[in-house]
Amino acid sequence: MSEKLRYYILIILSALLMSLSFHPIKLHFLAWFGLVPLFFAIDNKGPGATFRAGLEFGFLFSLFSLFWIFFLQIEMNIKILMTFGLSLLFLYIGLYYAVSLLIANRYGLWVLPFAIAGLEFLRGIGELGFPWLSLGYSQAQYPLIIQQASIYGVYGISAWLVFLNILIFLFVKKQNPIRLMLIITVFFIPVIFGVLRIKSVEGKTFYCGIVQPDIDPNLKFNRALREKTFEILSNLSIKCAEDARAKYGQSVNLIIWPETATPTFLKSPGRYHNLVRSLCAKLNTPILTGTAIYDHKTHHIYNGAILVQPDGSMKQEYRKIHLVPFGEHIPFDHYIKVLQKIDLGQGNYAPGRKYTVFNISGLSFSCLICFESIFPALSHIFIKKGARCLINITNDGWFGKISGPQQHKDMAILRSVENGVYLLRSANTGISMVVDFYGRVVAQTELFKPDIIVQPFMTEHLGTIYQNIGYLLPLTFLILIAAIIFIDILINFGIIIFKYGKH
Repeated sequence: MSEKLRYYILIILSALLMSLSFHPIKLHFLAWFGLVPLFFAIDNKGPGATFRAGLEFGFLFSLFSLFWIFFLQIEMNIKILMTFGLSLLFLYIGLYYAVSLLIANRYGLWVLPFAIAGLEFLRGIGELGFPWLSLGYSQAQYPLIIQQASIYGVYGISAWLVFLNILIFLFVKKQNPIRLMLIITVFFIPVIFGVLRIKSVEGKTFYCGIVQPDIDPNLKFNRALREKTFEILSNLSIKCAEDARAKYGQSVNLIIWPETATPTFLKSPGRYHNLVRSLCAKLNTPILTGTAIYDHKTHHIYNGAILVQPDGSMKQEYRKIHLVPFGEHIPFDHYIKVLQKIDLGQGNYAPGRKYTVFNISGLSFSCLICFESIFPALSHIFIKKGARCLINITNDGWFGKISGPQQHKDMAILRSVENGVYLLRSANTGISMVVDFYGRVVAQTELFKPDIIVQPFMTEHLGTIYQNIGYLLPLTFLILIAAIIFIDILINFGIIIFKYGKH
């Protein structure tokens, strides 16, 4: 076998193994050693070859993991633009791996966990932030392993995975009993921590009703189908109340509808405004629903959530802060006005500014709309401001049936572990779920099926180290890497000056 063929087999194998750990086929353990072929591919390679390997690995890893995006249910002209955009996205993700491996090539493989975790954090901030495929999310289905997120968040799990891969790579290169013991120790420390951390919790119990209406997102805004949409939402909500009384002898404390469940400006007086208010009064239960919000003062439209009370009031609302780039707005369009004239078929939403904490009868919660659940900092702020439960409303109907809904759901699971709170999720077409303090899914629906979840949950806040330190760990990683590079530059600059001075 030629050296070049061996190189590409190793790169493709590594990308394939890591991507399989992100698909809903129960192979998440592949991430424990999926980087090992990549390390063999770059072993003893120069900086240029290492950088190229990282770029190629990152591109293929992204392609194999996110190929489902090509099957999104969108218009063909938008899909053509999206295909070009996705190629740039895959290269963009590949660039982070290229830089990480280049740093490791210069300063040693042991700095790679810090580089990858730090750059994952960097990739997830700002209007163009995209933390999807951060390595730690691959472990969301393993409750014992992800308890470490309560200390340092999902990026800490990424660093742990890379460290574990390095140890396995070194052991394969040279079998050594000490290295084997080190691998076993590094693997089982978080597992033992998970066993010790997970325990029964006592506290005040509430009951939620989660509605999954399974309405085609391409048709829900069709005026002719609006009545059908409200009929489905109403019937499923009534079923929530009936099931709660049958199973628990009481009604639910809150009913949750998904993102943009009501395809109208719900706060504006009219038929559907009255229908929802009447339903709340009939059930004597508040309803949290996703809806567009129109601000009459600024004339801006927001993707939002409104809490409708049994008395008909709609005073508490949340306006989505982190919008989907190129889907809900053009990034930076509120700072650079000319960008507002670009039309790629995107929505025209304005970003919210307030970190809302809803309050009903002793229950304090905050709402994450759609992919806001994938940004750790947002949930961290909500809990700091007093939320004792996180509610994620989303419409994943665009994602299809392959891996998108599962990947999106898995990322939301980590928010419960990091913050030590329950997470309730209502998804239009699924996957809806209830997640406990420890990231264990206690109730879950199937994809593309009208359904409900009626489930008890608690609003105790376990308190986590992560809640106190936030993203201090990945920031420390970035500072450490920057310091190493800066010192290296100073040393090399000093050597050059010294040599020049001698001449």
